[in-house]
Amino acid sequence: MSHLTYNQSKLTNDIDKLVKNVLFKNLRGKRLQDQLNDLYRPFMFMYYSQDALTYSQDSVNYSQAINAFMNSTITLIGSEYPCDVIWDYERSQKLITKLLEYKDSIMRECYDWRYQESQNQKGLECYFKNLIGNKSRVLVVFIELKYLKNQRHHLTIHDFYNHIKKLRKLISKKNACFKHLTGYAWALEQGYKYGGFHCHLVLTYDNSKRYSDWYIAKTIGEKWQEVTEGIGTYHSSHDTETKYSFEKNGKLGVGRIHRDNPQEVQNAFTVARYLTKSDKYDQKLKVWLPKMQTFGHGKFKEK
Repeated sequence: MSHLTYNQSKLTNDIDKLVKNVLFKNLRGKRLQDQLNDLYRPFMFMYYSQDALTYSQDSVNYSQAINAFMNSTITLIGSEYPCDVIWDYERSQKLITKLLEYKDSIMRECYDWRYQESQNQKGLECYFKNLIGNKSRVLVVFIELKYLKNQRHHLTIHDFYNHIKKLRKLISKKNACFKHLTGYAWALEQGYKYGGFHCHLVLTYDNSKRYSDWYIAKTIGEKWQEVTEGIGTYHSSHDTETKYSFEKNGKLGVGRIHRDNPQEVQNAFTVARYLTKSDKYDQKLKVWLPKMQTFGHGKFKEK
């Protein structure tokens, strides 16, 4: 794990948000100047620094909004050292003008992402339909894997990728907390508010072999903490109180699901679909590695 002096996930999230607020929410004036003076220097340090990184920025992909910010500021600032740059009214107005040139490409990225999510959702629904239809009852587990707030500034997208890669390898072996696993799906995201990297994971187990969804979720969370060497944490909705609140409203989609109970099956589909909701564009990754897969699921093997 890298020991950074900046928070890569938060900085990339904040710059992405700033550009979109300029283009689509009319961010202007002193509010824009203040945000630029707060974010520009640390972001440029992050983008160009080679001391804290073991890779060059060319090995990382950024969102269209961040690319627009980089191209526009390079044009405006030139070779001026970032610490000497002050974003006054005139300079911020010039930046707005430059950013407007990239509005179409940013919108196109959004349209492409939403289309891909719709395709992912179709494939996921077909996959889960087979999983649930193949057993009289299955155990559905849904968990969010993330990082401790006071550790996020140490992380890079490389760290996140490596942690997920290790976890997927453990899932494929189907041992310990993944024993009697019948299927799974995962989605990688970057929080909108704080920009934290996280993973949504939904799994199905053979309910004739595994009984406690709360215990399974707990052990998966502990396995994530082990994979991340103690800096990971998790959120589970499998405690009795949370499950009861969903159940009394007829929306419980985790735990034991009977294939001959249409409401339970539909609720389980709703849980799975959360991984591919097209209204979560703000939570897509703003920084990623080339060819990095941000969504996937297992393969259904009919018995």
